[in-house]
Amino acid sequence: MKMGGRFRSRLFAWWYFTIAAGFLLLGINRWLLGDRLWLVILRFAIAAGFFVLGYLTWSFKDTH
Repeated sequence: MKMGGRFRSRLFAWWYFTIAAGFLLLGINRWLLGDRLWLVILRFAIAAGFFVLGYLTWSFKDTH
């Protein structure tokens, strides 16, 4: 039985959620400061991508 596999995938998931939150806050900050709209949308898209990656990592079932 592999010890720590589930913990490691949860750790990576939290890492991806944290990166997503950072890009989300950066996008909100730049939006409020009047940055170009396409750059703000790009940051929101990157945040969404990291959130999905975190969700998929969180729900990954360790079969070994």
